[in-house]
Amino acid sequence: MSAPPDMSAAAITHRLHLCSALSDLDPARRLDAKLDMSPAGITRRLREAAALLELCRKLGAVGA
Repeated sequence: MSAPPDMSAAAITHRLHLCSALSDLDPARRLDAKLDMSPAGITRRLREAAALLELCRKLGAVGA
């Protein structure tokens, strides 16, 4: 069994600094990880939304 992680303020601050050093914190790219805005990503989401709309229409027709 391993020891629990050090939860002191200094240890947490150190881990946060390590994570920050590994990440891209450029403000221009802050949403990239949250939402793919490439043309392919947008097309993929639009196709998914259209397919879900069609499914909802079919389910609505069956239930009507």
